[in-house]
Amino acid sequence: MACIALFAVVAAQWAEPGTAIDLVALVCAGAVLVSPAIFGWVPGEPFVAAVALPVLVVVGHGGHLEVSLFLVATACLHATWCLGSVLRSALIVVACCAGIVASSLVSDGGFAWVPWIAAHVLVFVIGRILRQQDLLVRDLHAARGALAVQAVADERRRIARELHDVAGHTLAAVMLHLTGARHVLRRDPDDAERALLEAEAVGRASMDQIRTTVEMLRGSECGVDPPLPEGDRLADLVEEYRRTGLRVNASIGAGVAEIRGAVGLATHRIAREALANVARHASSNRVELLAVIDDSAVRLVISDHGRRADPPATRHGGFGLIGMGERARSLGGHVSAEPSADGWRVDAMLPLTTGERARPGES
Repeated sequence: MACIALFAVVAAQWAEPGTAIDLVALVCAGAVLVSPAIFGWVPGEPFVAAVALPVLVVVGHGGHLEVSLFLVATACLHATWCLGSVLRSALIVVACCAGIVASSLVSDGGFAWVPWIAAHVLVFVIGRILRQQDLLVRDLHAARGALAVQAVADERRRIARELHDVAGHTLAAVMLHLTGARHVLRRDPDDAERALLEAEAVGRASMDQIRTTVEMLRGSECGVDPPLPEGDRLADLVEEYRRTGLRVNASIGAGVAEIRGAVGLATHRIAREALANVARHASSNRVELLAVIDDSAVRLVISDHGRRADPPATRHGGFGLIGMGERARSLGGHVSAEPSADGWRVDAMLPLTTGERARPGES
């Protein structure tokens, strides 16, 4: 902006020299033109008037220093660029054009005002385009910031879900073993020792799982990470909870063990969370687990029967239930978890794709 002002003043004085008063007026107009860059205020009607009036008076006085009208055009460009109102911008340009025509009419020698009018119309168009570009850039920065915040939130939820799945399942299994050991400690020390050994084994396995989960979350992507549990581990999961003393009657349909990918992992994790909830809240209940493939989707139902379900305020809305819902929704499925007449029921539906079924011969 300062370069444009300096160029306009020097060029005008060099092409058509004026009086000292004319030069001072143009210098003042140039100083006003660069003031927004120095003081940081948004140019408007007073700004354009402070630039245009001295220039129009000088040009209209003797018909010389016509090149200084670049100062007026630059002021219009700056105001049109910065102002949000199209109407205000248009009125500023119209007023400047009217002033140019009036200066040409009152000057002694006159000057060609049509090119200057065309220049100001072009300045108006360029200023509005620059304004729109600025708005688009701001929207882009805001969208990028929102996406960054959303990505951080999604990653935090994913980490919380993974750690909850691992820790919740393990602690439920360890607590069942410890409870069993406490019950038989005086009556049958051998059974108590076996239960404690099982708890120790589960604890050690949990440490390995947590280490694996942390390594996975660090995102090494080396291609040598251990495989995550899928549909083929569902039977092992049921057997693990049976060893803790939970009475589980499982019905796993044909093809469930062959489910791979995100659906296989979600099936295993939802089943594990549901069984861990039973172990924590109603370990004496009988559990029914059903896993079948129905219409290109996995249907998983885990219900416990015996003691009536706790009120929703204590059992509904926990982090585990939230995590199950997030896993299902991320795959286009859904999960319902609600108390039943004599327990609790989790019902999940997860859509399947071709790539999530094991290929022939794949174990």
